[in-house]
Amino acid sequence: MRRYTFLFGVALVACSQGDPASSSSNADCAVDPGDGVTPVREEPEDELTPLRLMRRASIALLGVPPTVERMQELLTRATPEAQFAYVDDFIDEALEDPRFYDITFEHARKWFNIPLIPRTADAPEYGAKQQRVLTACKPGTANEGALRYFRDEVPEDVACAAGGAKTTVEAWWAPGTTVTLVGSAANTTNIGQIKPNGSPVDIECNQRAEGTCGCGKNAVSCWHDPGTYPGWGAYLPANPDGQRRLLAEEPARLFAHIVWHDRPATDLILSDYSVGPTEVQAAHINQSLAGGGLDVLTDESWWNPASFGGAAVDPLHEANDPKAWREYSISARNAFFLKERDYTFDPRKDPGTSKGFPSAGMLTSLGFLDTYPRERLRAARALETLACEQLLPPGGEIPFNVYETDPGREGPCQHCHARIDTAAAHFKRYAKARHAFEGWGALYYMPGVGNWQWDPAWRTGVWPFAEEPFAQWNKWYLPGSLLTPATEEEANANPYVLFLDFLPPEFTLLGQTSDGTVGPLGFAKLIVAAGSFDRCVVRRVHERILGRDIDPAAENGYLETLTASFIANGRLVRPFIKSLTQSTSFRRGH
Repeated sequence: MRRYTFLFGVALVACSQGDPASSSSNADCAVDPGDGVTPVREEPEDELTPLRLMRRASIALLGVPPTVERMQELLTRATPEAQFAYVDDFIDEALEDPRFYDITFEHARKWFNIPLIPRTADAPEYGAKQQRVLTACKPGTANEGALRYFRDEVPEDVACAAGGAKTTVEAWWAPGTTVTLVGSAANTTNIGQIKPNGSPVDIECNQRAEGTCGCGKNAVSCWHDPGTYPGWGAYLPANPDGQRRLLAEEPARLFAHIVWHDRPATDLILSDYSVGPTEVQAAHINQSLAGGGLDVLTDESWWNPASFGGAAVDPLHEANDPKAWREYSISARNAFFLKERDYTFDPRKDPGTSKGFPSAGMLTSLGFLDTYPRERLRAARALETLACEQLLPPGGEIPFNVYETDPGREGPCQHCHARIDTAAAHFKRYAKARHAFEGWGALYYMPGVGNWQWDPAWRTGVWPFAEEPFAQWNKWYLPGSLLTPATEEEANANPYVLFLDFLPPEFTLLGQTSDGTVGPLGFAKLIVAAGSFDRCVVRRVHERILGRDIDPAAENGYLETLTASFIANGRLVRPFIKSLTQSTSFRRGH
C-alpha cells in the first residue's frame, strides 16, 4: 500500500525540524511538478495505525478521543485501505462537528491571549460598559419593582414613591417586554443637569444617561443588574454572560466564526464585520453615542430578535438567541468605525475633522482596543500576534546613537520601536480617559472625531488637561518623531495633526508602503501585503494541528509552500486543517 501527502490536491512533503528546508535548497518541500497525484514517497514504516491515526485526529480536531463505538466500528473494516478510508471520513465529520468550533475558539483565545479590560477606578468599574446601572425599587414602595439609577440625584424614597416621574419602555435587554423607569432614569426630555463643580449645569442628553438625563430610546444607555450589589454582574470573569468577559472573547470568537463559516482568514483584520451577542453589541452602540453618533439607534437588529434572526451564528445557539455569537456589521454599531475600506484623512492638509477610521475586524473590537489603552502596546501585541514578529532586544555589541526624545530613532530601543512606532501610528486615534466612576465606567476618546474636540489649551497640560490621555499625548506625540511625522508648525496650526494615523509614503512597515488608509485597517493592509499575516496564520494553525511551530529560518521552503497553497485556496482555514491531517508528518505522529 502506498500513502500520499497532499495539500489542496498538490503533492508535497512536510520537512521536519531534523530535515529543514531552506530557500536555496527545498526540493523535498516544493510542489510536485508532475500531475499533482504522483506519490512523493513510499509508505513510511513508522506511519500510525488507523486506530492511532483516528485518535490523533479526534484529539486535534475535537479535543477528545474517539468513542469506543467509533473505534470498534473502525476495526470492523477488513483491510488497511478501508480503515484509512474510514479515518478520512471521520476527519470530514469532525470538521463539521460543533466541538470543532469550540476547539477552534479555545485555540484562538490562547493564541490572541487578550486579557480582560482593566478597571480604571474601584471594582467593579471598568471601561466598556459606559451605561448607568439600574436597580429595582424595594418591596413595599409605591413603585415596587420599578427601575431607578443605582446612583441618582433623585433620592430613592422619592423616586420609588407615587407621583414621581415614571415611564415604560421596551428595554434592549428584555425584548418583547416592558420595564418601568422612575426618577432621573424616567426623564424623556433632551435636557438634563450635571454638577461638575457642585453647581448645576444644563446639558443636552442626546441619548446619554448622564446626570439627570434619562435612559434614552429602549433604555440603551442603561442596564439592569438584578444582583445583590449592582455592577458586579458585568465585571466578574466567572460570569459567562458578563460584558467584560464577552468582549475579551470577541476576537477569538470571530476567528472561530470565520473558520466555521469558511470565510477568508484575512476577514479577521480586514472586514467590516465581527460577532457578538446583544451584550457585546451594546458596548459598540454606547461608544458611538458617546461621540454623538446617534444614527445607530435607527437599526434595531442589535437587540430585537425579530430583526437579527437571519444573521450567521455559532453552531451552539439558535439564530434568534440574544446570547448567540452572531455576525454584525461593525460600522452599523459605531458611527465612527467606518464602512469605507479606503478612507483617508491627512490632518496636515485636509480641512475639517476626521470621520473616524474604517472598521477592521478584531482590531476594532472593543475587547482589543480597550484592553490595551495605549497605541504602542496595541501595535506591539498586533505585530506579535498577527504578524508573528519577535520584538526582542538586539544581540551582541551594537552601537546606537544617544537616546533623547524619540525611541523610534534613538537609543537601543529603536531596534524594536522602528517597527512598533510605524505600526502604532495607526492606533493613535483611540484613547482611554483616566476618570471614571462606579456603575458607568471609563470613557474612551477618539480625538478630533465626533464630540471629542477640545480647546487647543489641552496641549499646554493645564487643568483639566493634566490627566490621561492628554498627558500621554503631550509627552509622546512629539512632532518630528517616528510616531508623529508632522512638524511643530503644523501642530501649532492644528493640534489634531498629532493624531495623524496612517503611514506617510516616506515610511514603510515590514517593507510595505501605505495606501493612506487611516487607523487599524491601514495597519492590517500592510501586514497582509507583506505576507506576514498569512505566514503567521499558517504557523499558528500548523502548531495547533501538528503540535509544533514552523521555524521560519530553518524551514523557510516548507513555510512558503504551505503559505502559497493556503493563499491560492482562498485563505480558508478548515480545508487547510484537513490538508494538514493528510500530511506525512501528521500520519507519522510527528
